This record gives sequence, structure tokens and C-alpha cells, in this order.
Amino acid sequence: MYAQSDNSFVKVRNIIIEGNKKTKPYVILREMTIRENDSFPAKDMDSTLLHQRLNIFNIGLFNDVNLNIKNWEDDSLDIIVQVHERWTIIPLPIIKFVDRNVVEWWKQYNHDFKRLQYGALVNWGNISGRNDALQLAISFGFAQKLEVGYSIPQLNVRKKNVGLSMYFSMLRTRRIAYNTLDDKLAYMYLGSSWQQQKIEVSAQVSYRKAIYNTHYFSTGYGITAVSDTVLQANPEYFSDGNKRQQYFKIGYTFISDHRNIKAYPTQGWYLTANLTNYGLGFMKTKMTSVNFQFSKYFQWKKYQRFSTASMIKWQLSWPLKQPYNLQPIKSLGYGENLVRGYELNVLDGQHFLLFKHEFRFRVFSFQYSKLKKFKGKTAQIFRSSLAYLPLKLYLSAYFDAAYVWDNNYAFNNQYKNKWQFGYGIGLNFVTSNSNLFRIEYSVNRYLKNGVYLHFTQPI
Repeated sequence: MYAQSDNSFVKVRNIIIEGNKKTKPYVILREMTIRENDSFPAKDMDSTLLHQRLNIFNIGLFNDVNLNIKNWEDDSLDIIVQVHERWTIIPLPIIKFVDRNVVEWWKQYNHDFKRLQYGALVNWGNISGRNDALQLAISFGFAQKLEVGYSIPQLNVRKKNVGLSMYFSMLRTRRIAYNTLDDKLAYMYLGSSWQQQKIEVSAQVSYRKAIYNTHYFSTGYGITAVSDTVLQANPEYFSDGNKRQQYFKIGYTFISDHRNIKAYPTQGWYLTANLTNYGLGFMKTKMTSVNFQFSKYFQWKKYQRFSTASMIKWQLSWPLKQPYNLQPIKSLGYGENLVRGYELNVLDGQHFLLFKHEFRFRVFSFQYSKLKKFKGKTAQIFRSSLAYLPLKLYLSAYFDAAYVWDNNYAFNNQYKNKWQFGYGIGLNFVTSNSNLFRIEYSVNRYLKNGVYLHFTQPI
């Protein structure tokens, strides 16, 4: 502990970075709120160092980050930043189900392995040492899909405030969700014929002048074609009766991120606002969506194992008549736009309001590198990245509620235009700064219950 009781200030003489074998020093320094020759109150030493450590850890490049002081003489000192880099090239097999979650595949589709997507994924992170990343994925099975993406958050080296990302994807599938019936996706399969073929390309420019606030400007083009059978089953699939849809899109997103740990925050807050337009006002495909989300996280000061998280999200879109294939972009039931307990359901609509609240208790926090008594026996492990992978277990209790406004898809769907809510308990496993596994038991408004698995944070 370095806290002082007086009102004296200390000056940062040097900031020394160690352990960054590939990462450029300025990538790390960019995330720090203090610079060389800055001064701050000596009594705030602990909180200041912790603040810098969390900011650097949230870059996502390191398994472990530590800050220490050195050469503290009179009113000046050096800060030592020690990092342990993650693996940068990670080839992974793709073995997943195309359904929105595991329970939908297990219950609704009788765990049919024909719905399996398999292939290979290569994540090459920190290619140039500037936190840039290349992703290449190819998969087969339920659908044939190719995805290529590249991002660099600091494109301009001098000011380090402009980033760029590009994405390209191709897909074709013999099975397609052509409509929503009884508040569930209805799929169509007609043997060897292709039901949908799609190409999409997009680009995004980011502007991040300060540490916590980022502006994103995006544009993209997409073209999708479906079979005659799909249009016969749902003439409103593209809303205009055509077999082919093409669109340009533009968007703007603002994010203000003050969470202590992005993968599983226990303190701070998060705000995002987004505007996306499809069609630019002159194409046949026209839709505009606006959403706002605010999340707040509290950690109890006296009992720091306890924390709470709350979120509100409001989504609006227009016109009222919209292409069915764009429903996943702004409907409830996709990703974490979900009331827990309704994992089997999709609530298509034009607008929704979503609330989530969760209580958490940290059962344990473990990292192999902290177990000093094993260092002599397992030296090889301590020299690898495995030693720095954390494992945390949280027990949670939660309550979610939402309302979906719908004027087009209420026929044969009963859950829209009324309040829906779910509650339950769960176990959350945090395995690194980007991986999370949740197992939850949820009950919804109609007392339907089940055990559900998820791989993203709920709030």
C-alpha cells in the first residue's frame, strides 16, 4: 500500500514498460490517464495505480498487468508497468450450432446435428504491435460461410485517435428462417437447393480523442437473394415481393465506457447510442433504427464480493412496414437483447424497451501464477500464458422485463404488445478478459422454466 495521509503531491519522473515483447509502448501509454511529469496527490497512490492497471488490462492484449513504483525520492518517482502478453495467433476449430442458443437447438430442433456449423477460425491479434487484428473464418455444414475482417484502433500514429475496421462475408444456405410463428423461428428446408445467398461488405472509422469516449462512423453494402419458395411462404420477406434485396447502409455509434473490467464489470457505467439507416432514402429497402443503452455497476464497499448490475435499453425503428430479414437487427430474442426465460422465443416488432437487473456474489477468484508454492515444481507452466489465465466464479440472481411494440407480426404471435418478464439464478464463469460462460435456471411470466447456457455477459 502506498497511500499517504498528508496533502503532498508526487511527480511521475519516468514510466517504464516491461514485458511488451511485441506491443508498441505507445499503445499502452495511450490508455493511461497520467503521463511523465504529471503530479497527483500521494494519498491517492493506490487508487491511481489501480485505475491505470484496469485501463491497460481492458485493451485485451494482456493476461496480466501490474504497476509498481521505483526510485521514490523526495516528491518524484518512477512507475513500472509490467505486462504479460497473450498469445497473438490463435487457430481454432469452428464447431457450433446455428441456433440462437444451445437450448433452442436442444429442445426445439431435437439436438439435430445437421444444424451443426463446422470449419476453422484464425484470430491473429496484435499483428504489427499496434493492437490491430486479422480474422479469417470458413465454415460448412448448415450453411457455407466465409468471413474476413481486419481492424486497427490507432491508424494515425501521431495522435493515435483514429481507427479503421473492414469486414467481408459470403453466405449461402439450404435452410432459412422464413418467418416467426407462435413466437418462434420457422425454418424451411428443401433438400439440395439454395434458399438464401448473401454478400456483405462494410467499413467503420472510429474517433477516440479521450480514453473513455469513442465515436464510430460506419458504411456498408449488402445483397441477398432467396428462392421462389421462400417468397411463396413469406411474401414480406423483403417487403416488396422481390427475390433479391440490395442496400447501402450508414451508421453512427457513440460509446462512453467507464467499466472497471469490460469482460465482467463490477464497477462503473456504460452508455451507448446508435443510429443506422438502410437504403439512404432512395433504395427499395428502407429502414432506420435508433437505440440507447445505459448500464450501471455497483460493488459493495464493505463486502466487495457482492456487486449489482442494472441495464436499460430502448430500441426504435421505422417505417412500420419493414423487411422480415432485417428483424434480427432490432427485435427481441437475438444476442443479449433477450429476457431470460424466453430463450426459445423471438419477439419481432418495431420498438422495444428492455430492463435487466442482477445481483452477484464472487465465490472465488483463482490464477495459477499466484500459487507460489507450486513454482518450483511446475516452472514450465509459469513461463507460459496458461499461468496468467484467471478463473472467477460468480453466483447470480436476476430479474428481466421487456415490452415489444408490434403492428405487423402480431398474427400467430402472442407475446408482443404486453409486458414479459423472467427471473432466476445462475453461475457465471469468467475465464479470461474475453471469455465468459453462464449456466442459468430461469422462469418466465407463464411459469415456463429451464436451464440455459450462454457465452456472453448478460448486462
